[in-house]
Amino acid sequence: MKKWIFTGLFLVVSLTLMGSSQADIGAIQLKNYPYSSELKQAVDLISADLLGEIVLLPTESFDEIEAAAIISRLDQLPSTLLQKIDNQNIKIKLFSGRLTENPSVKHLTGMIPRGYTSSTTWDQVPGIGGGKTVLVKIGYSDQGMDHGSVNLELHELAHSIDRYIFEEIRSNSQFIRIWQEEQPRLFPNDSYFSTFSEEYFAESFALYFLNVETRSYLYENAPKTFSFIRQMAHNH
Repeated sequence: MKKWIFTGLFLVVSLTLMGSSQADIGAIQLKNYPYSSELKQAVDLISADLLGEIVLLPTESFDEIEAAAIISRLDQLPSTLLQKIDNQNIKIKLFSGRLTENPSVKHLTGMIPRGYTSSTTWDQVPGIGGGKTVLVKIGYSDQGMDHGSVNLELHELAHSIDRYIFEEIRSNSQFIRIWQEEQPRLFPNDSYFSTFSEEYFAESFALYFLNVETRSYLYENAPKTFSFIRQMAHNH
């Protein structure tokens, strides 16, 4: 089994202050993007209607194949969960350029996010979640692309799911007990995940839904977390 390396130092984090923000002007919904486009031709979605409402695309030129890969990974989420995301009017905005060029987070320009070194500001961070608009930089999904998460879009979306759908599961007493028990094995010697239960949830969520290998890694190292996320994601 591949040994996944996680580091809190460069892990993208949530911003709960984004709760009142709405989808930014200057984006186009996936459902309105041309069918003849490279992006649309590259995807075969199970939940096309729901993702058509949820996903926002740039109006300027962008890497459509990379965007298609992001959307295809989001399509792996249960349709029931995607429906709840849509019901809560949570949008996933894909962007190019700097994070702080997006109006909803422009106020973060020059600020240092939690978990980063003093040389990194929000301007360089590739994504943010926890609000009604989840921002994901196109081409930066994989671990090591200016963040430490196993997958950018799933991790950031998990913060908003935690807040608006699971009603802050990070504070759930059952989840807290599981976190305290299994965090040392899943993310050993990592003070970031041992300090912030919301980051533990978001990264565990990403592990569960990314692929078979990461799901197996979660099951083998944190079986109670695995079962908890499975129950919440499919039955909540």
